[in-house]
Amino acid sequence: MASNEVEQLQERMRQQYTDTTEIVMRSMRAWNELMTASTDLAFDVVLKNWDYSRSMRGSAEQAIADAIKLQQRMNKEMLQVWEGYSSEIKEILERSTKP
Repeated sequence: MASNEVEQLQERMRQQYTDTTEIVMRSMRAWNELMTASTDLAFDVVLKNWDYSRSMRGSAEQAIADAIKLQQRMNKEMLQVWEGYSSEIKEILERSTKP
């Protein structure tokens, strides 16, 4: 082999090595960017789910508190109705027993 052919072969090998290195580096950068984007997405999903769960819990607690207040108010009103009804019955009975 002539010196010129050896130099050409060495130059082609260097160029192939440089090209291969560039391809590998671009692939590594792409994988790193994909990993970063995937991690960001995963954290966003977790945070959104946590916020949603917290919001749902707050809404459920508020609904339960409202239901308890409504039940207390209804009980109080029904007791007042019952007291009115029983006093009317008592008056009717008292009038019927008087001669």
